[in-house]
Amino acid sequence: MNIDTLDTKGFVAFPYPRMLQEAVLRSLASWRLFCELPLEAKHLLSGGDRINDFGYMRRKDTSPHADDKEIFHALRANYPLLLPKARHVGDLRAVGFIRSIDFLITHIAPTVRAFAHAVEQRYALPGFTDEVMGSSDFWTFRFLRYPKNSPTLAHAHADRGGFTFHLCETEGGGEYLGFDKTWRQWPVSRKRTIIFGSMGLQYRSENKIKALWHRVSSEPTAIPERFAMVVFVDFQSSHRFHTEKYPHVQQFTPGFNYNIAFPDLAQYFIERAHPVPG
Repeated sequence: MNIDTLDTKGFVAFPYPRMLQEAVLRSLASWRLFCELPLEAKHLLSGGDRINDFGYMRRKDTSPHADDKEIFHALRANYPLLLPKARHVGDLRAVGFIRSIDFLITHIAPTVRAFAHAVEQRYALPGFTDEVMGSSDFWTFRFLRYPKNSPTLAHAHADRGGFTFHLCETEGGGEYLGFDKTWRQWPVSRKRTIIFGSMGLQYRSENKIKALWHRVSSEPTAIPERFAMVVFVDFQSSHRFHTEKYPHVQQFTPGFNYNIAFPDLAQYFIERAHPVPG
């Protein structure tokens, strides 16, 4: 995999491998069907907290960075719990959705491995591929449904984990902040996908790879319903972003990390009790 554009654009864009594209489209279709279920049925697959747990959540808050969307988180580690919950719903749309996630997890691994290996070689990060693949039970698959007529779908932010594999989106509006601090549309479609660094990878690479700032917005008129799928790929590491002290990455100025010295970046991280993802 050619990852040269990590240095110039902050992300890598490439055509979908055929089998992975099929798995993504299958999961997208199943997610859309799952969203048609009554709210009480979807809540049967809720694991609680939207960040630290798994399952369904209908988010609608009133914070300064408020947003309104449906979210579903799935980890392989929690898959054995999700399937019985789906069966309890008593609707094939729930079971079909969970089975499609399992199918997706199987088919995404070769592409994640190829990216991790390329990063390990290009940036001289010994053992990085093993760290990534050894953490596969904790990669977080996030499914999103944004309502109609919402002009701001995701505020500007950088992700806190390892790196992000942005699988698909049914509508445009996804933008990234270039290293020149200009917002541009990113090249995501049904045939093309992107991977970009998060704060964890910036720390692991000692600033060689930057965590990419991005946002999702829509035109002010005729805003359609929007579905999207991403995978947050974490990896075994010694430090993690200090989420207790800095719970909202949005509190930082967009792109603050693009030209930061590594000792200054390191102040936002703390040691893990154990070298595991999360």
